Amino acid sequence: MILPILSAALGIFAFLPFRYFYIFGFFFLIPFFIFLVKENRFWRLILGAFIFRIIFALGTVYFTLEPITWFASILIFLGLPICVYLIKKFLKSNPSSLILNYQSLILLLPFLWIFFDHLQARFSPLPTYIITAGNIFGSSPFLGLANLEGLIGLTFFAAAINALITIFILKIKRQDSKFYLLNSLIIAMFVITGWQISQSQLQKNSLIHNNSKNSIKIAAVSVNENFNYEDLEKVKNELLNKNVDLVVLPEDILNRSASNNEMSLVIGNLARELKTNIIASYDTYQNQNRYNSAILFNEKGEIIDVYNKNRLTFIGEYWPFKNWRPFFFDWALKTNPEFKNYAAFNHQNQYQKGDKKILEINGAKFATLICLEIHYPNDLKKIKKMGAQFITNQSSNRWLNIGIKHYLYLTDNLKRVESVWSKTPIISSGVKDYAGIIMPDGKADLINYEDGSKNFNVKYLKLSI
Repeated sequence: MILPILSAALGIFAFLPFRYFYIFGFFFLIPFFIFLVKENRFWRLILGAFIFRIIFALGTVYFTLEPITWFASILIFLGLPICVYLIKKFLKSNPSSLILNYQSLILLLPFLWIFFDHLQARFSPLPTYIITAGNIFGSSPFLGLANLEGLIGLTFFAAAINALITIFILKIKRQDSKFYLLNSLIIAMFVITGWQISQSQLQKNSLIHNNSKNSIKIAAVSVNENFNYEDLEKVKNELLNKNVDLVVLPEDILNRSASNNEMSLVIGNLARELKTNIIASYDTYQNQNRYNSAILFNEKGEIIDVYNKNRLTFIGEYWPFKNWRPFFFDWALKTNPEFKNYAAFNHQNQYQKGDKKILEINGAKFATLICLEIHYPNDLKKIKKMGAQFITNQSSNRWLNIGIKHYLYLTDNLKRVESVWSKTPIISSGVKDYAGIIMPDGKADLINYEDGSKNFNVKYLKLSI
Protein backbone atom coordinates (compact mmCIF):
# COMPACT_ATOMS: atom_id res chain seq x y z
CA MET A 1 0.00 0.00 0.00
CA ILE A 2 3.02 2.29 -0.35
CA LEU A 3 1.82 3.76 -3.65
CA PRO A 4 -1.59 5.02 -2.41
CA ILE A 5 0.10 6.49 0.68
CA LEU A 6 2.73 8.23 -1.46
CA SER A 7 0.03 9.61 -3.75
CA ALA A 8 -1.94 10.94 -0.79
CA ALA A 9 1.18 12.65 0.60
CA LEU A 10 1.92 14.32 -2.74
CA GLY A 11 -1.71 15.39 -2.96
CA ILE A 12 -1.51 17.03 0.45
CA PHE A 13 1.49 19.05 -0.74
CA ALA A 14 -0.42 20.09 -3.88
CA PHE A 15 -3.20 21.67 -1.80
CA LEU A 16 -0.97 23.55 0.63
CA PRO A 17 -1.30 27.37 0.53
CA PHE A 18 2.16 28.02 -0.93
CA ARG A 19 2.82 29.80 -4.20
CA TYR A 20 4.32 27.12 -6.43
CA PHE A 21 3.01 23.99 -4.74
CA TYR A 22 0.36 23.62 -7.46
CA ILE A 23 3.17 21.94 -9.43
CA PHE A 24 2.56 18.82 -7.33
CA GLY A 25 -0.80 18.65 -9.11
CA PHE A 26 0.99 17.46 -12.25
CA PHE A 27 2.19 14.23 -10.64
CA PHE A 28 0.45 13.54 -7.31
CA LEU A 29 -1.86 10.94 -8.92
CA ILE A 30 0.92 8.96 -10.59
CA PRO A 31 1.60 6.48 -7.73
CA PHE A 32 -2.14 5.90 -7.30
CA PHE A 33 -2.64 5.38 -11.04
CA ILE A 34 0.22 2.87 -11.10
CA PHE A 35 -1.37 1.07 -8.15
CA LEU A 36 -4.74 0.89 -9.97
CA VAL A 37 -3.06 -0.51 -13.09
CA LYS A 38 -0.81 -3.06 -11.36
CA GLU A 39 -3.08 -4.34 -8.60
CA ASN A 40 -5.47 -7.15 -9.64
CA ARG A 41 -6.99 -8.23 -6.32
CA PHE A 42 -10.37 -6.68 -5.64
CA TRP A 43 -10.04 -6.20 -1.90
CA ARG A 44 -6.60 -4.60 -2.23
CA LEU A 45 -7.92 -2.17 -4.83
CA ILE A 46 -10.70 -1.16 -2.43
CA LEU A 47 -8.36 -0.93 0.56
CA GLY A 48 -5.75 1.05 -1.37
CA ALA A 49 -8.32 3.57 -2.59
CA PHE A 50 -9.73 3.91 0.93
CA ILE A 51 -6.28 4.47 2.45
CA PHE A 52 -5.44 6.99 -0.26
CA ARG A 53 -8.61 9.00 0.30
CA ILE A 54 -8.56 8.94 4.09
CA ILE A 55 -4.92 10.07 4.34
CA PHE A 56 -5.51 12.68 1.64
CA ALA A 57 -8.53 14.05 3.54
CA LEU A 58 -6.64 14.08 6.84
CA GLY A 59 -4.01 16.32 5.26
CA THR A 60 -6.30 18.65 3.31
CA VAL A 61 -9.71 19.00 4.98
CA TYR A 62 -8.82 17.86 8.51
CA PHE A 63 -10.92 20.75 9.85
CA THR A 64 -14.12 18.99 8.65
CA LEU A 65 -13.38 15.67 10.36
CA GLU A 66 -16.65 13.96 11.28
CA PRO A 67 -16.96 10.16 10.89
CA ILE A 68 -20.42 9.92 9.29
CA THR A 69 -19.69 12.62 6.71
CA TRP A 70 -16.26 11.27 5.84
CA PHE A 71 -17.36 7.63 5.59
CA ALA A 72 -20.30 8.46 3.31
CA SER A 73 -18.07 10.66 1.17
CA ILE A 74 -15.28 8.11 0.72
CA LEU A 75 -17.84 5.36 0.05
CA ILE A 76 -18.83 7.23 -3.12
CA PHE A 77 -15.21 7.44 -4.25
CA LEU A 78 -14.76 3.67 -3.90
CA GLY A 79 -16.71 3.32 -7.12
CA LEU A 80 -13.43 4.14 -8.88
CA PRO A 81 -11.49 0.99 -7.87
CA ILE A 82 -14.61 -1.10 -8.47
CA CYS A 83 -14.82 0.21 -12.05
CA VAL A 84 -11.11 -0.44 -12.59
CA TYR A 85 -11.53 -4.02 -11.39
CA LEU A 86 -14.51 -4.59 -13.72
CA ILE A 87 -12.60 -3.16 -16.69
CA LYS A 88 -9.73 -5.53 -15.99
CA LYS A 89 -12.15 -8.47 -15.82
CA PHE A 90 -13.59 -7.42 -19.15
CA LEU A 91 -10.14 -7.18 -20.77
CA LYS A 92 -9.19 -10.63 -19.54
CA SER A 93 -12.41 -12.18 -20.81
CA ASN A 94 -12.14 -10.51 -24.24
CA PRO A 95 -8.65 -11.21 -25.60
CA SER A 96 -9.70 -10.09 -29.08
CA SER A 97 -10.69 -6.64 -27.80
CA LEU A 98 -8.86 -3.62 -29.17
CA ILE A 99 -8.26 -2.37 -25.63
CA LEU A 100 -5.85 -5.03 -24.51
CA ASN A 101 -3.12 -3.46 -22.41
CA TYR A 102 -2.54 -1.31 -19.42
CA GLN A 103 -1.94 1.77 -21.58
CA SER A 104 -5.59 1.68 -22.62
CA LEU A 105 -6.63 1.45 -18.98
CA ILE A 106 -4.41 4.41 -18.09
CA LEU A 107 -5.99 6.48 -20.84
CA LEU A 108 -9.39 5.74 -19.28
CA LEU A 109 -8.24 6.79 -15.81
CA PRO A 110 -8.57 10.59 -16.34
CA PHE A 111 -12.24 10.12 -17.27
CA LEU A 112 -12.87 7.73 -14.37
CA TRP A 113 -11.09 10.13 -12.02
CA ILE A 114 -13.19 13.10 -13.16
CA PHE A 115 -16.40 11.13 -12.73
CA PHE A 116 -15.76 9.85 -9.21
CA ASP A 117 -13.85 12.90 -7.96
CA HIS A 118 -16.82 15.10 -8.86
CA LEU A 119 -19.44 12.51 -7.93
CA GLN A 120 -18.01 12.49 -4.42
CA ALA A 121 -17.86 16.29 -4.39
CA ARG A 122 -21.49 16.66 -5.41
CA PHE A 123 -23.20 13.92 -3.39
CA SER A 124 -21.09 13.89 -0.23
CA PRO A 125 -23.11 15.11 2.79
CA LEU A 126 -20.79 18.13 2.73
CA PRO A 127 -19.53 19.23 -0.72
CA THR A 128 -15.87 18.39 -1.39
CA TYR A 129 -15.22 20.48 -4.50
CA ILE A 130 -12.38 22.25 -2.69
CA ILE A 131 -10.32 19.03 -2.84
CA THR A 132 -11.12 18.02 -6.41
CA ALA A 133 -7.92 17.83 -8.47
CA GLY A 134 -8.85 20.87 -10.56
CA ASN A 135 -9.00 23.14 -7.50
CA ILE A 136 -5.22 22.79 -7.13
CA PHE A 137 -4.88 25.22 -10.05
CA GLY A 138 -7.16 27.93 -8.66
CA SER A 139 -4.15 30.13 -7.85
CA SER A 140 -1.98 29.04 -10.78
CA PRO A 141 -1.27 30.35 -14.29
CA PHE A 142 -3.59 27.61 -15.58
CA LEU A 143 -6.71 29.08 -13.93
CA GLY A 144 -8.02 30.37 -17.27
CA LEU A 145 -8.75 26.80 -18.39
CA ALA A 146 -11.76 27.03 -16.08
CA ASN A 147 -13.33 29.36 -18.64
CA LEU A 148 -13.86 26.33 -20.90
CA GLU A 149 -15.41 23.63 -18.72
CA GLY A 150 -15.05 24.98 -15.22
CA LEU A 151 -13.69 22.79 -12.45
CA ILE A 152 -14.23 19.67 -14.56
CA GLY A 153 -11.93 21.07 -17.26
CA LEU A 154 -9.20 21.79 -14.74
CA THR A 155 -9.63 18.34 -13.20
CA PHE A 156 -9.24 16.72 -16.62
CA PHE A 157 -6.12 18.81 -17.28
CA ALA A 158 -4.55 17.56 -14.04
CA ALA A 159 -5.62 13.92 -14.48
CA ALA A 160 -4.54 13.79 -18.15
CA ILE A 161 -1.02 15.01 -17.40
CA ASN A 162 -0.75 12.53 -14.53
CA ALA A 163 -1.87 9.73 -16.86
CA LEU A 164 0.65 10.68 -19.57
CA ILE A 165 3.50 10.70 -17.07
CA THR A 166 2.28 7.36 -15.71
CA ILE A 167 2.56 5.81 -19.18
CA PHE A 168 6.05 7.27 -19.48
CA ILE A 169 7.15 5.72 -16.17
CA LEU A 170 5.66 2.29 -16.88
CA LYS A 171 7.39 2.15 -20.29
CA ILE A 172 10.87 2.96 -18.94
CA LYS A 173 11.93 -0.71 -18.97
CA ARG A 174 11.58 -0.89 -22.74
CA GLN A 175 14.57 1.40 -23.37
CA ASP A 176 12.84 3.00 -26.36
CA SER A 177 14.41 6.42 -26.89
CA LYS A 178 11.87 7.42 -29.55
CA PHE A 179 9.04 6.68 -27.13
CA TYR A 180 10.68 8.76 -24.40
CA LEU A 181 11.16 11.69 -26.75
CA LEU A 182 7.65 11.54 -28.18
CA ASN A 183 5.97 11.19 -24.79
CA SER A 184 8.08 14.01 -23.33
CA LEU A 185 7.11 16.28 -26.22
CA ILE A 186 3.42 15.43 -25.81
CA ILE A 187 3.53 16.23 -22.08
CA ALA A 188 5.45 19.48 -22.67
CA MET A 189 3.06 20.55 -25.44
CA PHE A 190 0.08 19.70 -23.23
CA VAL A 191 1.37 21.92 -20.43
CA ILE A 192 2.49 24.81 -22.67
CA THR A 193 -0.75 24.76 -24.67
CA GLY A 194 -2.75 24.68 -21.44
CA TRP A 195 -0.88 27.75 -20.18
CA GLN A 196 -1.40 29.64 -23.46
CA ILE A 197 -5.12 28.86 -23.57
CA SER A 198 -5.43 29.84 -19.92
CA GLN A 199 -3.85 33.26 -20.44
CA SER A 200 -5.96 34.01 -23.51
CA GLN A 201 -9.17 33.04 -21.69
CA LEU A 202 -8.34 35.26 -18.70
CA GLN A 203 -7.63 38.17 -21.03
CA LYS A 204 -10.92 37.54 -22.81
CA ASN A 205 -12.83 37.69 -19.53
CA SER A 206 -10.98 40.87 -18.54
CA LEU A 207 -12.02 42.65 -21.74
CA ILE A 208 -15.67 41.78 -21.16
CA HIS A 209 -15.78 43.53 -17.78
CA ASN A 210 -13.51 46.43 -18.72
CA ASN A 211 -15.97 47.36 -21.47
CA SER A 212 -18.90 47.63 -19.05
CA LYS A 213 -20.36 51.16 -18.98
CA ASN A 214 -22.09 51.19 -15.59
CA SER A 215 -20.63 50.72 -12.12
CA ILE A 216 -21.73 50.21 -8.53
CA LYS A 217 -19.94 51.09 -5.28
CA ILE A 218 -19.87 48.33 -2.68
CA ALA A 219 -18.50 48.06 0.86
CA ALA A 220 -17.72 44.46 1.89
CA VAL A 221 -17.41 43.98 5.65
CA SER A 222 -15.68 41.06 7.36
CA VAL A 223 -15.31 40.54 11.10
CA ASN A 224 -13.70 38.26 13.66
CA GLU A 225 -15.55 36.08 16.16
CA ASN A 226 -15.53 38.83 18.83
CA PHE A 227 -17.56 41.35 16.82
CA ASN A 228 -20.39 42.88 18.90
CA TYR A 229 -22.89 45.77 19.00
CA GLU A 230 -20.20 48.30 19.90
CA ASP A 231 -18.22 47.24 16.85
CA LEU A 232 -21.33 47.66 14.68
CA GLU A 233 -21.40 51.30 15.76
CA LYS A 234 -17.75 51.63 14.71
CA VAL A 235 -18.61 50.13 11.33
CA LYS A 236 -21.37 52.72 10.95
CA ASN A 237 -18.97 55.56 11.74
CA GLU A 238 -16.47 54.26 9.21
CA LEU A 239 -19.09 53.94 6.47
CA LEU A 240 -20.67 57.37 7.01
CA ASN A 241 -20.33 59.69 4.00
CA LYS A 242 -18.72 56.95 1.87
CA ASN A 243 -21.68 57.10 -0.55
CA VAL A 244 -21.67 53.39 -1.37
CA ASP A 245 -24.60 51.75 -3.15
CA LEU A 246 -24.50 48.50 -1.19
CA VAL A 247 -23.04 47.31 2.10
CA VAL A 248 -22.49 43.55 2.38
CA LEU A 249 -22.51 42.21 5.96
CA PRO A 250 -21.40 38.70 7.03
CA GLU A 251 -23.65 35.82 7.98
CA ASP A 252 -24.53 35.98 11.72
CA ILE A 253 -22.34 39.03 12.22
CA LEU A 254 -22.81 39.37 16.00
CA ASN A 255 -20.98 37.22 18.55
CA ARG A 256 -24.24 36.36 20.29
CA SER A 257 -27.62 35.09 19.15
CA ALA A 258 -30.26 37.70 18.37
CA SER A 259 -33.91 37.35 17.41
CA ASN A 260 -35.24 37.88 13.92
CA ASN A 261 -37.01 41.12 14.93
CA GLU A 262 -33.97 42.43 16.80
CA MET A 263 -31.64 41.91 13.85
CA SER A 264 -34.12 43.43 11.39
CA LEU A 265 -34.47 46.51 13.62
CA VAL A 266 -30.70 46.92 14.07
CA ILE A 267 -29.79 46.46 10.40
CA GLY A 268 -32.77 48.55 9.26
CA ASN A 269 -31.65 51.44 11.47
CA LEU A 270 -28.11 51.08 10.15
CA ALA A 271 -29.31 51.27 6.54
CA ARG A 272 -31.42 54.35 7.30
CA GLU A 273 -28.57 56.15 9.06
CA LEU A 274 -26.10 55.34 6.29
CA LYS A 275 -28.74 56.06 3.61
CA THR A 276 -27.67 53.03 1.62
CA ASN A 277 -28.75 49.50 0.73
CA ILE A 278 -27.57 46.71 3.02
CA ILE A 279 -27.69 42.96 2.64
CA ALA A 280 -27.35 40.98 5.87
CA SER A 281 -27.72 37.29 6.63
CA TYR A 282 -29.33 35.87 9.78
CA ASP A 283 -31.98 33.41 10.97
CA THR A 284 -35.61 34.25 10.28
CA TYR A 285 -38.94 32.59 11.03
CA GLN A 286 -41.55 32.64 8.28
CA ASN A 287 -44.89 30.87 8.74
CA GLN A 288 -43.37 29.12 11.79
CA ASN A 289 -40.54 27.73 9.65
CA ARG A 290 -36.89 28.50 10.30
CA TYR A 291 -34.71 29.83 7.48
CA ASN A 292 -31.16 31.04 7.03
CA SER A 293 -31.96 34.21 5.14
CA ALA A 294 -30.26 37.06 3.33
CA ILE A 295 -32.31 40.22 3.92
CA LEU A 296 -32.03 43.18 1.55
CA PHE A 297 -32.73 46.61 3.10
CA ASN A 298 -33.08 49.85 1.13
CA GLU A 299 -31.75 53.27 2.16
CA LYS A 300 -34.92 53.91 4.17
CA GLY A 301 -34.28 50.83 6.30
CA GLU A 302 -37.15 48.91 4.72
CA ILE A 303 -36.94 45.21 3.82
CA ILE A 304 -37.33 45.06 0.04
CA ASP A 305 -36.43 41.42 -0.61
CA VAL A 306 -35.54 38.15 1.12
CA TYR A 307 -33.55 35.18 -0.09
CA ASN A 308 -33.79 31.94 1.88
CA LYS A 309 -30.79 29.63 1.70
CA ASN A 310 -31.28 26.87 -0.87
CA ARG A 311 -28.38 24.52 0.01
CA LEU A 312 -28.64 23.56 3.67
CA THR A 313 -25.60 22.37 5.61
CA PHE A 314 -25.60 18.80 6.89
CA ILE A 315 -25.70 18.46 10.72
CA GLY A 316 -25.88 22.22 11.32
CA GLU A 317 -29.01 23.08 9.34
CA TYR A 318 -30.60 19.74 8.52
CA TRP A 319 -30.39 16.26 10.04
CA PRO A 320 -32.25 13.42 8.23
CA PHE A 321 -32.08 10.94 11.13
CA LYS A 322 -34.55 12.74 13.41
CA ASN A 323 -33.77 12.03 17.08
CA TRP A 324 -31.00 9.50 16.45
CA ARG A 325 -27.41 10.67 16.58
CA PRO A 326 -24.03 8.93 17.09
CA PHE A 327 -22.69 8.61 20.63
CA PHE A 328 -19.74 10.91 19.97
CA PHE A 329 -22.11 13.81 19.17
CA ASP A 330 -22.88 14.09 22.89
CA TRP A 331 -19.16 14.39 23.60
CA ALA A 332 -18.91 17.12 20.93
CA LEU A 333 -21.78 19.00 22.54
CA LYS A 334 -19.99 18.99 25.89
CA THR A 335 -16.84 20.41 24.32
CA ASN A 336 -18.78 23.11 22.45
CA PRO A 337 -22.19 24.05 23.96
CA GLU A 338 -23.01 26.19 20.90
CA PHE A 339 -23.73 22.94 19.00
CA LYS A 340 -27.04 22.75 20.87
CA ASN A 341 -28.60 24.94 18.17
CA TYR A 342 -27.55 22.55 15.39
CA ALA A 343 -30.28 20.55 13.67
CA ALA A 344 -28.65 17.29 14.79
CA PHE A 345 -29.34 18.24 18.42
CA ASN A 346 -32.63 20.02 17.87
CA HIS A 347 -34.48 18.24 15.08
CA GLN A 348 -37.72 20.15 15.62
CA ASN A 349 -35.91 23.40 14.92
CA GLN A 350 -34.04 22.49 11.75
CA TYR A 351 -34.01 24.84 8.78
CA GLN A 352 -36.18 24.81 5.68
CA LYS A 353 -34.75 25.41 2.21
CA GLY A 354 -35.70 28.28 -0.06
CA ASP A 355 -35.52 28.84 -3.81
CA LYS A 356 -32.80 30.40 -5.92
CA LYS A 357 -33.60 33.98 -6.83
CA ILE A 358 -32.18 37.23 -8.15
CA LEU A 359 -32.08 40.42 -6.05
CA GLU A 360 -31.91 43.94 -7.46
CA ILE A 361 -30.71 47.39 -6.34
CA ASN A 362 -30.49 50.54 -8.45
CA GLY A 363 -30.96 48.50 -11.61
CA ALA A 364 -28.12 46.09 -10.73
CA LYS A 365 -29.07 42.40 -10.52
CA PHE A 366 -27.21 40.09 -8.19
CA ALA A 367 -27.52 36.87 -6.23
CA THR A 368 -26.32 36.05 -2.75
CA LEU A 369 -24.96 32.68 -1.69
CA ILE A 370 -24.85 31.99 2.03
CA CYS A 371 -21.80 30.20 3.44
CA LEU A 372 -21.29 26.73 1.89
CA GLU A 373 -23.61 27.51 -1.02
CA ILE A 374 -20.51 28.90 -2.76
CA HIS A 375 -19.16 25.32 -2.77
CA TYR A 376 -21.58 24.24 -5.52
CA PRO A 377 -20.07 25.45 -8.84
CA ASN A 378 -23.00 24.42 -11.02
CA ASP A 379 -25.31 26.65 -8.98
CA LEU A 380 -23.27 29.71 -9.96
CA LYS A 381 -23.68 28.86 -13.62
CA LYS A 382 -27.46 28.61 -13.14
CA ILE A 383 -27.54 31.91 -11.25
CA LYS A 384 -25.61 33.59 -14.06
CA LYS A 385 -28.23 32.37 -16.55
CA MET A 386 -30.92 33.85 -14.29
CA GLY A 387 -29.38 37.28 -14.90
CA ALA A 388 -26.98 37.89 -11.99
CA GLN A 389 -24.35 40.54 -12.75
CA PHE A 390 -22.41 39.78 -9.58
CA ILE A 391 -22.61 37.40 -6.61
CA THR A 392 -22.16 38.06 -2.91
CA ASN A 393 -21.00 35.29 -0.58
CA GLN A 394 -21.79 35.91 3.08
CA SER A 395 -20.24 33.36 5.39
CA SER A 396 -19.59 32.52 9.01
CA ASN A 397 -16.57 30.39 9.88
CA ARG A 398 -17.06 30.41 13.65
CA TRP A 399 -17.06 26.60 13.51
CA LEU A 400 -13.41 26.62 12.43
CA ASN A 401 -10.93 26.59 15.28
CA ILE A 402 -7.97 25.14 13.39
CA GLY A 403 -6.92 25.34 9.76
CA ILE A 404 -8.68 28.64 9.00
CA LYS A 405 -5.97 29.89 6.62
CA HIS A 406 -5.86 26.55 4.82
CA TYR A 407 -9.64 26.48 4.48
CA LEU A 408 -9.78 30.06 3.16
CA TYR A 409 -7.06 29.26 0.63
CA LEU A 410 -8.96 26.25 -0.71
CA THR A 411 -12.27 28.12 -0.74
CA ASP A 412 -10.81 31.15 -2.50
CA ASN A 413 -9.26 28.84 -5.09
CA LEU A 414 -12.74 27.48 -5.75
CA LYS A 415 -14.19 31.00 -5.94
CA ARG A 416 -11.57 31.94 -8.53
CA VAL A 417 -12.49 28.90 -10.63
CA GLU A 418 -16.21 29.69 -10.29
CA SER A 419 -15.76 33.36 -11.12
CA VAL A 420 -13.75 32.58 -14.26
CA TRP A 421 -16.17 29.86 -15.39
CA SER A 422 -19.37 31.85 -14.76
CA LYS A 423 -17.74 35.13 -15.89
CA THR A 424 -19.21 36.69 -12.76
CA PRO A 425 -17.50 38.73 -9.99
CA ILE A 426 -17.77 37.19 -6.51
CA ILE A 427 -17.78 39.47 -3.45
CA SER A 428 -16.73 37.95 -0.13
CA SER A 429 -17.89 39.03 3.32
CA GLY A 430 -17.73 36.85 6.39
CA VAL A 431 -16.96 36.08 9.99
CA LYS A 432 -13.32 34.92 9.94
CA ASP A 433 -13.28 35.32 6.17
CA TYR A 434 -11.66 37.72 3.73
CA ALA A 435 -13.43 40.86 2.54
CA GLY A 436 -13.14 41.81 -1.10
CA ILE A 437 -13.72 40.62 -4.62
CA ILE A 438 -12.60 37.97 -7.08
CA MET A 439 -12.94 38.90 -10.76
CA PRO A 440 -13.58 36.71 -13.83
CA ASP A 441 -10.02 37.37 -15.03
CA GLY A 442 -8.72 35.55 -11.95
CA LYS A 443 -7.58 38.69 -10.12
CA ALA A 444 -8.47 38.99 -6.44
CA ASP A 445 -8.58 42.07 -4.22
CA LEU A 446 -8.99 40.71 -0.69
CA ILE A 447 -8.15 41.93 2.81
CA ASN A 448 -8.01 40.17 6.17
CA TYR A 449 -11.11 40.06 8.37
CA GLU A 450 -9.57 42.10 11.18
CA ASP A 451 -7.46 45.23 11.13
CA GLY A 452 -5.06 45.67 14.04
CA SER A 453 -7.02 46.48 17.16
CA LYS A 454 -10.36 46.46 15.33
CA ASN A 455 -12.63 43.42 15.21
CA PHE A 456 -13.55 44.15 11.59
CA ASN A 457 -12.27 45.35 8.25
CA VAL A 458 -13.99 47.04 5.31
CA LYS A 459 -13.08 46.70 1.64
CA TYR A 460 -14.40 49.40 -0.68
CA LEU A 461 -15.07 48.30 -4.24
CA LYS A 462 -16.12 49.92 -7.50
CA LEU A 463 -17.56 47.22 -9.69
CA SER A 464 -18.29 47.60 -13.40
CA ILE A 465 -21.55 45.89 -14.40
